[in-house]
Amino acid sequence: MANTTKVKAVTGVYWMALMNLSNIPVKFITIMIMSRLLLPHEFGLVAAVQIVINFADIFWMLGVGPAIVQKKDLTLDDIRTANTLNILFGSGIFAIIFFGAPHVAGWVGIENISMLRTLSIVFLISSISSVSESILQKEMNFKKISLINITSQAIYGGLSIVLAWMGFGTWSLIVAQIVQVLYRTVMVLIVKPINLFFLRLNRNSAKELMNYGVGHTLSRIFNTIAIQGDYFVVNKTLGSTALGYYNRAYTLLLVPTNLISTVLDKVMFPMLSKYQDKKEKLSFVYLNISALIALLAMPITIASLLLAEEIVGVVLGSNWGMTVLPFQILVSCLLFRMAYKICDSLVRAIGAVYKRMWVQIVYAVTVIFGALIGKEWGISGVAVATSIAIFVNYVLMTGIVVRAIELKVGAYVRYMGPIMTVSGVIGLASFLLNMYIHDVIVSDIARIVVITGFIGLMYLLFYKVILTKWLPRDFGDFVDKILDTTFDIVKFRKRRDEASA
Repeated sequence: MANTTKVKAVTGVYWMALMNLSNIPVKFITIMIMSRLLLPHEFGLVAAVQIVINFADIFWMLGVGPAIVQKKDLTLDDIRTANTLNILFGSGIFAIIFFGAPHVAGWVGIENISMLRTLSIVFLISSISSVSESILQKEMNFKKISLINITSQAIYGGLSIVLAWMGFGTWSLIVAQIVQVLYRTVMVLIVKPINLFFLRLNRNSAKELMNYGVGHTLSRIFNTIAIQGDYFVVNKTLGSTALGYYNRAYTLLLVPTNLISTVLDKVMFPMLSKYQDKKEKLSFVYLNISALIALLAMPITIASLLLAEEIVGVVLGSNWGMTVLPFQILVSCLLFRMAYKICDSLVRAIGAVYKRMWVQIVYAVTVIFGALIGKEWGISGVAVATSIAIFVNYVLMTGIVVRAIELKVGAYVRYMGPIMTVSGVIGLASFLLNMYIHDVIVSDIARIVVITGFIGLMYLLFYKVILTKWLPRDFGDFVDKILDTTFDIVKFRKRRDEASA
């Protein structure tokens, strides 16, 4: 059983990583083209609408999906009850947004009510497939999830570009998102069908699901307030154009965040849920995953800080210079943004959702009040406030983890200390190299290639020569197990394909 779970987890990382790696060129191409087809003000209009949609997304499911994943023994009554609850909640949220749009738009600062009403239909669409997707995640069937996500992202990118080129403006983003959600819903139901017409509410099932779900939802409320709080402050005080610039900086930040931490979160949550009573295994996974995230996040952080101007120029274009400094500020806390997601996975897995809720309250308050102060210095000031709030959130979440699994702080330092020391040395060397070549190499793309290549080679060299000796032996064994299992999976698939041929 343990070996099967390990193989599923590594296979999950394999497929989720493949999904995100495949989506990177699609996302970058979409960002590059759309940033040249639409104006900052137009991106700001859609980002303002998305504030409401993202906040409402918390309530339409009320944590029922994560409750399905976390629940050890799932029954048919649980599935039917969860499906009924999701359809009811989805319909209710759609109705509230549609009819209450004028009031909501006035409070948030949304200029186009029609866009808000139109986009709210995603709750009706998603509600009929959310249980199926949660079951796929519980079963750790990440191959099918990944394939659906890859194709849906391609559909969104392609359709938004075509519609924007045809002159649909901001509506190109709205229509493309609805089509993307519709496609995902249809494909998930094909892969994992459930009887949509058999609606039933079992009292005991509803009580168990909602007990976990409500705690999860309360945490998500404040987490979403924190995540959308800076958008809200920028839109209300600085306007849609400023929000457009800030949104693009944040979008660039989310590419590496989604590539690494989101992949691990999707895989770790169901796996850690199986080990929720085994503190030793939880400690082993948490320490090694944290070290792995640091090894992946720090090179990206260093490269992004040094090459922010070049990255913005190549990806967004010459008209987006105002995003450079906010992007540098936001990317400086990339490690904490990624690491807190793994803390979040572990806390949810052990069921400590109400402790998580109090941390998210602090996180939300820090973001909102910090952004209100930071706005005096424009979107860069808001970015500083947001980064501080992310660090505070990371520290508090780590505190919950340390107490919950009885983790020794010294063990955490032994894993993270060597990586941060090496990163400081590589960061300094990369900074000096960048200063030297800045006037020598004119091309932005060439500078990006040279600096990122240098940083990558330095990390590989330091890992082989120094980190393998400084880091605990468990980390080397952990990486070897991942590689061995991955190679075994690849060999198995190759033999299976040869046999079927």
